[in-house]
Amino acid sequence: MQTERPLSVLLLNPLERGAWGGVERWLFDLALGLRDRGHTVVAAGCPESAWSQRAEETGFPVCRVPLRSDFAWPQARKLSRFMQQHGVQVIGTKLHRGIRAGGFASRVMRPGGGGPPVVAFMGLIETRPGWRYRMTYRLFLDRVVTLSDAMRDEICTEGALDPSTVVTIPYGIRPGEYDVPASTRDDVRAEIGLPADAPVALALGRMHLQKRFDLLLDAFRRVADRVPGARLLIAGQGRLQPEIDAQRRRLGLEESVTILGFRRDVARVLAASDCLVMSSDFEGLPMVALEAMAAGRPVVATNVGSLPAMVEHGLTGLLVPKGDVDGLADALVTVLGAPDRGRSMGAAGRARVLDRFPLERCISETESFLLSIRR
Repeated sequence: MQTERPLSVLLLNPLERGAWGGVERWLFDLALGLRDRGHTVVAAGCPESAWSQRAEETGFPVCRVPLRSDFAWPQARKLSRFMQQHGVQVIGTKLHRGIRAGGFASRVMRPGGGGPPVVAFMGLIETRPGWRYRMTYRLFLDRVVTLSDAMRDEICTEGALDPSTVVTIPYGIRPGEYDVPASTRDDVRAEIGLPADAPVALALGRMHLQKRFDLLLDAFRRVADRVPGARLLIAGQGRLQPEIDAQRRRLGLEESVTILGFRRDVARVLAASDCLVMSSDFEGLPMVALEAMAAGRPVVATNVGSLPAMVEHGLTGLLVPKGDVDGLADALVTVLGAPDRGRSMGAAGRARVLDRFPLERCISETESFLLSIRR
């Protein structure tokens, strides 16, 4: 769809080098969707960042700026000229550095006021108390987009923001990307060396403390004792991998737990599993939960972040309190030990994604919101 007056939006990402997470994917999908609808999308980021590189490779005009200081005059002048060149009407960004850098550049672009409004896309509760943060919000932040009403309420409370300036727009995915041939399950299991009939849980994510793979391994030790032949696949990499591997050996789980490393073929690995498990202490934009549901897999997860808005407890998966090893083990036993129930939850999850989390809905709602606030 193309509007009569197309939008021009700058997506500014302050992360450096190879950093790429859920919000980057969110903003990039938004950029592609808005461009497909006839709008102008331009990008700004650090010179060597994955964000700048990927945006440029995909054909978006890119302004490369160091973003080492929030209020550097040369940086703000370069950004403001870039925005003037492309007629930018809205700035989308993330993190406090992005808010300050984008807001300052907007003021430089139009010193008398009326510059492009700054919209922060928050996949975590990023607002903070304290005068420095409150001044950031008052001077440079116009709107916030987040993923669930629960997150919206916390963001408003922590940052003392006017609730009318914070909107909820659930993220979405393309479910068709997770439709794979029926033979994929057996093919991937053969590649990995898994028995065709083994009950398999899959964990996907960076090996960082936040993900609590240590807790997951403790829980799976209990699962292995209760569900014959149960296996756990961990797809990911990170600085904690040596510790996780050592714990796996210490618990005697060498045969039951396989560390796959980083995998790009998420749809194929999901097809080889019977459920997704997430043991995180906190989550912002847990795309993998939607991916699992799109693949028809139930989700066993801690009750954190926007997961309760995605996973319907008892219907599309099971949610447990964070840090609850026994609760996580019990939930995994429930799903892996009763395949029919797991398949039923998976089918319900697929239907929920199709109904509530299609990417086109996310893009359409964000488009309408941005059009309503542009200057």
